[in-house]
Amino acid sequence: MYQRIIEQRLAGLLERPEILVLYGPRRVGKTTLLQKLYGQVSVAAPAASYSLDDPTAQQIFAEPSTARLQRIFTELGFDPDRRAYLFLDEVQGFPRIDLLLKLAFDHFPHVKVVATSSSSLLLLQGLTDSLAGRKFFIELLPLTLGEYAGVEVDDFFAFPERITQAASLNETARSFAVYGSYPEVLSLPSPADRAAKLRDILESTLYKDIFLLENLKAPQVLVKLVTLLAYQIGSLVNLNELATQLGITRNTVDQYISILEKYFLVFRLPPLSRNLRNEINTKHKVYFWDLGLRNAAINRFFPFEGRDDRGALFENLIVAAILKRNLYAQRPHNAYFWRTYQGYEIDLVLENTRQPEITALQITTTGRASFSQSFDSYQPAQRLVVDLQNAYRFCW
Repeated sequence: MYQRIIEQRLAGLLERPEILVLYGPRRVGKTTLLQKLYGQVSVAAPAASYSLDDPTAQQIFAEPSTARLQRIFTELGFDPDRRAYLFLDEVQGFPRIDLLLKLAFDHFPHVKVVATSSSSLLLLQGLTDSLAGRKFFIELLPLTLGEYAGVEVDDFFAFPERITQAASLNETARSFAVYGSYPEVLSLPSPADRAAKLRDILESTLYKDIFLLENLKAPQVLVKLVTLLAYQIGSLVNLNELATQLGITRNTVDQYISILEKYFLVFRLPPLSRNLRNEINTKHKVYFWDLGLRNAAINRFFPFEGRDDRGALFENLIVAAILKRNLYAQRPHNAYFWRTYQGYEIDLVLENTRQPEITALQITTTGRASFSQSFDSYQPAQRLVVDLQNAYRFCW
């Protein structure tokens, strides 16, 4: 079992009154982490755990009311004078989950609720509104390099070294560029089994969640869009061009990409622009949170070293890894790319949200990189080159 970065934060929030909602894509380890927490607290305090995917649990919590919850908690042995814990897995599809959680918080302060959801904050908007001031939302994404290797990093954004482990860590990072870092995928020794598992995860993400919950009129278009985006990682995404290729409107393309973001398949990286006339300020880049799913979308699992798309893969790997840790660190940076119409570019720009400081990163598989003087007006505090020899430092 992997030690997840957010575990320490979760443990620190267990004694607070607010509801904890752990959210993220399916099969990244939310249930495993929930059960780990349940095992830890149930030793010393009354606790109960339910999956709301289970019809039995659905029947127990159906038609939530104060009186019904009172009976449930009494039957579970939850004493009003003693702290108790209720763990609820996969709450996103449960009817009136907002009312259930609100009633539990407002009328049973002795019961700490910890829940998981395979949905993004956009899908959880109803909970955000109804539980204002009553909850903490915490993301969980596929494994980081540090989580997989069992290396604790105190200050990720110092990009620390591990000299004696560098070769093996870089090798693992390159494998992440092919098969991603879903825990159950990494547990499989065979490349064929890993590829099959990734196709299964992709299909369950697209069909079980998106198609069923979003009620799409043309689901096959979404599948084709995923394929097109998979071939464009690291490039500027032209919505009009995609719309023409898919035979739909530009607004529909934008809506479909938003849906893919909601389900943690992709994310957009916006341009940095301070309204200078030579800077690109409208188009975004789109990256995949997990490159295993990206490669599953186009069914390409060739080894990293021999790939014709390894430059794009490597850029996606580094950008996603840094943004993943940025989420876990509660967003201390705004992230952008920078490009001018003359072709000058910075692959990733991190703008510190707590002090006026900018870090510029160039990502290269060739070892050659430069920083345009045109970017000097932003006065970057750091200029960092990420290459195949130091990649692990940016994947912690």
